[in-house]
Amino acid sequence: MHFRVLAVASLIALAGCSLQADPPGDAPSGVAVAPGDGRVTVTWTQEPDLTYWIFYQVGSSVVPAAPGATPIRDAVSPHVVANLANGVQYAFVMNATHDDSSAGPSSPVFTQTPRLAGADWTSGTALGATNLNGIAFSGSRLVAVGDSAAIFTGDHNYTSTNPPGVTAWLPPTSLPAGFTANLSAVTYTSQFVALGINGSILTSSDGLTWILAADAVPGAGMNGIVFGGLYVAVGDGGSIFTSLDLVTWAQATSTTLNDLYSVSFLNGGFVATGASGTLLTSADGVTWTARVSNTANALRGAAFRATPTALYVVVGDAGTVVTSTDATNWTATALAGAPNLRGVTSGGALGTRFLAVGLGGAVVFSDDGASWSPPSVSPGPAGLARVLFAPAMYVAVGAAGANAVSK
Repeated sequence: MHFRVLAVASLIALAGCSLQADPPGDAPSGVAVAPGDGRVTVTWTQEPDLTYWIFYQVGSSVVPAAPGATPIRDAVSPHVVANLANGVQYAFVMNATHDDSSAGPSSPVFTQTPRLAGADWTSGTALGATNLNGIAFSGSRLVAVGDSAAIFTGDHNYTSTNPPGVTAWLPPTSLPAGFTANLSAVTYTSQFVALGINGSILTSSDGLTWILAADAVPGAGMNGIVFGGLYVAVGDGGSIFTSLDLVTWAQATSTTLNDLYSVSFLNGGFVATGASGTLLTSADGVTWTARVSNTANALRGAAFRATPTALYVVVGDAGTVVTSTDATNWTATALAGAPNLRGVTSGGALGTRFLAVGLGGAVVFSDDGASWSPPSVSPGPAGLARVLFAPAMYVAVGAAGANAVSK
């Protein structure tokens, strides 16, 4: 009986062992690690029935499952490793398991250093032939608007390469019948709000189905709109209108007759820019103060960063850059090459980098507002009208359906 029990126990043990799969015989192949803004993207040749592991840590070396190495299980190519520090080198290594097997051989160790976006650009296929004049981001979805009621909507997708930055650009599923107005700007609050040059207002909860607001902005040549507790729209002849509900519009007290090209809500206040160096600020969107911009060139866009030091940047024609630490006193400089700049934003993992775009595919970026650099890979020759920073990447749109991304 004793020998029979031992024999049965041995058979059970052998049966249990036979259920464990053999480990993969080869290391993951085709592994590559591409740097991004506060992240890297790891790609490899994905084989079926394998569970892939990524291990990483600061430095030049890493060993799978070793103390100090951060593990990522069930990784699927491409895999984004986020929340990394820019300017810090990390080491990455991969292996794989088969079902519940032990790990197979490890890949070589790859090192990579995350860095701020803005230097390398990729252009997407043109979105039609009409000019795109504005872009907005909801936190997950991008909407670009332009002439002849052009609207394109795309879900943010960092790893997408075609089209870059979005899963797909889609036209509207529904527009008001007969609506053909040129759209000059778009903003996002709890909904997308697009502004027509003729003052018309379109709204959409999803960027695909659009309805026409009951009352248009009662001004002509409307060029910009933003929300900061209330909607503020600006246009030609120094016109400024405000609304709490997109239904009733009131004309604000303006201090200029010059055309206004943009309005931004920055650091709890409004900044409007326009022709002949016009620069206005307002705490509430209703009462405006003209500021001395120290330039006669047209100003086209504004941005703000809070860290490492508070700084406003306004850009415009002939390479004009106007900066301020308090939105009251402004200093103007001119960039080499005098690019005609049309839009500017702040971005990067900590929101510290300014990036401006303009005519002829102009792109310049700065980490201090004073020294500006061109990209190492440009987005091409198409004019760019507006730019924003979505998670870990800049997205710009412009002439003839131009769209470009820098990661």
